[in-house]
Amino acid sequence: MVEVMRAFIAIDIDDVVRQRLVDAQREFASIGQLKLVEAENIHVTMKFLGEVSEEMLPKIVDALKKGVSGKKEFDFIVSGIGVFPNPSYVRVIWAGVKEGREEIMTIQKNIDEGLQKLGFAREKDFVPHLTLARVKRVGQKERLLSLLRDMSGVEFGKCHAACVELRQSTLTPKGPIYTTLERINLG
Repeated sequence: MVEVMRAFIAIDIDDVVRQRLVDAQREFASIGQLKLVEAENIHVTMKFLGEVSEEMLPKIVDALKKGVSGKKEFDFIVSGIGVFPNPSYVRVIWAGVKEGREEIMTIQKNIDEGLQKLGFAREKDFVPHLTLARVKRVGQKERLLSLLRDMSGVEFGKCHAACVELRQSTLTPKGPIYTTLERINLG
């Protein structure tokens, strides 16, 4: 029987920035029914792969290596808070990327092209982001909109991107557990 796992591609963040994002999460906790992302699970989402077979992993790793080939390590700044899909209908609260955004978008595009050859759908409108909370229901819409305005320009700090990671996501009742399957170094 072929083993299947949920997988995604990420860039990790620095601990100082992680703590600042956790502090920001607390601001949103009272606006409704939210599932806050656990501190250790906050990352820059490059691509969600969904269910993949274990036998696909070497091909995915190869596509990642080709996608980052020639790309140097870089710094990026985590800044601002936004929502998906829009402020009228909020399902995800996220932090954005300011400086370093172009580097992330270029790497993501390269990875996307390689993964498309393996049958993965291309991202339509990739937005570099770090998911902070999944929203079941907004109870205090005005408070949410006020927080979004107040935090739109907040800078959470600088991170250093040295690699991209292929991670497994194991769903548990207490939340997902992420395991790094492969690190592909930049440079």
